[in-house]
Amino acid sequence: MKKTLKTQAQSYVCDLVAYRPGTPIVVVARQHGLQPGAVIKLASNENPCGMSPKAAAAIRQSLSGGHRYPDQYELIHAIAAHHAVQPGQIVLGNGSNDVLDLAARTFLDTGSSAVSSQYAFAIYQIATQSVGAANIIVPAADYGHDLAAMRNAVTHTT
Repeated sequence: MKKTLKTQAQSYVCDLVAYRPGTPIVVVARQHGLQPGAVIKLASNENPCGMSPKAAAAIRQSLSGGHRYPDQYELIHAIAAHHAVQPGQIVLGNGSNDVLDLAARTFLDTGSSAVSSQYAFAIYQIATQSVGAANIIVPAADYGHDLAAMRNAVTHTT
């Protein structure tokens, strides 16, 4: 058998379903004969109101140090002080995907499992599957998390 990247990769990684982003606003506008400014997209963490002026000012200010790795020392210590925990108890990442993926790689592997709700963020399934673990999906209750059912879904592998 010829070695390819796919034949050398873990099967559970090859079975991951590619993320399918929502239709871009310009495409929706074109399909429906609308002006792009008239379309409001309520998905993909987009904000129809635009960026917060405070966020824009913070970005402009931070650009002067963009050539350096960020020092998270002060942020970590401020968060720790605010929550009355030790700085070593704080984990930061580039968004929740980053932290959830790190947690999956730290605590899960083939033969282990995680529990998530039916309508949970897609990264739970992706991060779990990407390390070969099983994701036990618990049906929602009235479109919310059924915490009792989630507790009952925990097994010795979770």
